[in-house]
Amino acid sequence: MTEKVDSSHDKNKYLLGILTGFLLTLLVLKLVPELLTKSQTSKIFIPFLSQKPTPTPDAKSQQEEITKAIFPDKLDLGVSYGQTIVNMVKGGAIDKEKFLALYEARGGLKSDEKQLLEAASDTPIIVTQQNANLVLNLLWPLGIANQTKVLSEGPMGTEYKKDVGNFASTGGWTLGKIDGGKLFNSLPIIPLTPDQETKVKEIAQNIYRPCCGNSTYFPDCNHGAAMLGFIELAVAQGMSEEEIYKKALVLNSYWFPSTYADLYVYFSKKKNTPWNKVEAKVVLGATYSGGAGYGKIAKQLQDEGLLPKVEGGGGCGV
Repeated sequence: MTEKVDSSHDKNKYLLGILTGFLLTLLVLKLVPELLTKSQTSKIFIPFLSQKPTPTPDAKSQQEEITKAIFPDKLDLGVSYGQTIVNMVKGGAIDKEKFLALYEARGGLKSDEKQLLEAASDTPIIVTQQNANLVLNLLWPLGIANQTKVLSEGPMGTEYKKDVGNFASTGGWTLGKIDGGKLFNSLPIIPLTPDQETKVKEIAQNIYRPCCGNSTYFPDCNHGAAMLGFIELAVAQGMSEEEIYKKALVLNSYWFPSTYADLYVYFSKKKNTPWNKVEAKVVLGATYSGGAGYGKIAKQLQDEGLLPKVEGGGGCGV
């Protein structure tokens, strides 16, 4: 008799446990959403529901960090203009009066900058954020006017020979005495040996620019033409390939600061590689510096909320 009572008692405890658990479950399902709502709209602190907020990086600090990393206060290009600018003035690639008038409207050139249009200079070219546009406009006509196989045997001189004056680099150059299309590959400003021609071509084929999908071997805009001019100067003056790529990356960063700020974030956040450890030649390739390649990276950063903001740079005009 006693055994039956104990069995019944155990059964009742079991049913009571199930009922209690069921009621507690209903209570939790009812109260938790309300507690969550209150915790989000009030100062109520619920330890097991609360999460530490993700710290938002200070935008100004991030911008300063990126700006300092991608381009220095000044860059010694490691080359000088020599007779280059003077020869372009003499050959009509640069109209001195037009050039001075353009910059007069922008505040005027410094005395040493004006002197470049009148006399040869063996002083190393120093690039800063303030004069990056001037350097661009001095190297641009060199890239379209100097006689080189990159122009005569490249896409612009072969496939697009009949339309060579219609590109942004040729038709867009309005600061010469001669039309940009007629200037194309017309002046022996920097004579190059066959070996130097080969070197210029190889380097030009490996350096892209974010404004389009073309390499410097197809210099159809001002940035491509200016980069070609720099490569020709650097090769003619004996600079190593590795150093040329390093200088070229900083030049591109001055001309396209927001692009390389994005790439800085990409390599540091996605590749876990600090900017000073990134190989310049790799970054300058189509995957990162070409328009399409960079576009994919920018979209990925945008989707993940990682795009920084760095101002500066310019378009494809003078």
